[in-house]
Amino acid sequence: MSEFLASALVAFREAFEAVLLVSIIIMLLKKIGASDRIKFTYLSSAVSVLIGLALGGAIYYIFRGFPEQALVEAGLSYLAAAVITTVIVWGVRHGPTIKQEIESKLAQSLTPIGVTIVTFIFVFREVLETVLITAPYALTAPLSTLSGVGVGTVAALILGVLVYMVGLRVNLRTFFLGTSILLAFIASGLVGYGTHELFEWFEDRGVSLGPIENKIVFLDVGENSLMHPSNVIGGILSVMVGYYPYMEIGRIILQGGVLVALLAYILTAYGIIGSPRVHPQARSGKASPAGAVEKPVR
Repeated sequence: MSEFLASALVAFREAFEAVLLVSIIIMLLKKIGASDRIKFTYLSSAVSVLIGLALGGAIYYIFRGFPEQALVEAGLSYLAAAVITTVIVWGVRHGPTIKQEIESKLAQSLTPIGVTIVTFIFVFREVLETVLITAPYALTAPLSTLSGVGVGTVAALILGVLVYMVGLRVNLRTFFLGTSILLAFIASGLVGYGTHELFEWFEDRGVSLGPIENKIVFLDVGENSLMHPSNVIGGILSVMVGYYPYMEIGRIILQGGVLVALLAYILTAYGIIGSPRVHPQARSGKASPAGAVEKPVR
């Protein structure tokens, strides 16, 4: 359950951002009278997704039979948490000016190859982030992870169509603020899970790490309990707040530290606490990663 929810949230955030970026590229091509090149944006997007699927499959088949499974899961969890952190930071720093960045790259080359490359760069980044972030979930629950990615992607595509084709107004500041906060919890949970796996790896080798590996039991629940992470309530709490019935002291310190740091950065960046760091347009609630929402040219 927790793998499905986390994967769905990550895929929804990343896929919706990809849809927005592609919409911006299409809108710009229409404005400059280069509608004949729009088909290359679709082609490049499809290629990006196919490469991402192949990469995700390769990661799964390479690492699923790795002898040091606990060490692999710990490493992938830390990597995924690092990727989420870059996603959050990148969104704050580049989100409000992404439209200008796209315009600048398109201005350098409006040839079919140029449009294809620009689209690929922006879309594949989102695909790659999705693959890397969901990799640790895929190793433990491949079907749940794949289902979550599928559901999240479809939901993002539906929302993207409603925004672009129907003209649905979405408060993108609230959207990215909310999903960034949820991603912060997922990142801290991944750090916690990776730390737990690392402790188990040391324990299997008879290595004692001292007091930091001592466990604190918060709830004494069995696998059949709704509060267990593999079930509904426990799964939701596991994704939303990094919950687990018991945690090692070292895990609590690292997981809590990462969560506090990311939340402080996000809330400060969006002006919830302290002085805001985001672009004024982004704070208005009418901005998007494009810098400003414009009515699509049809």
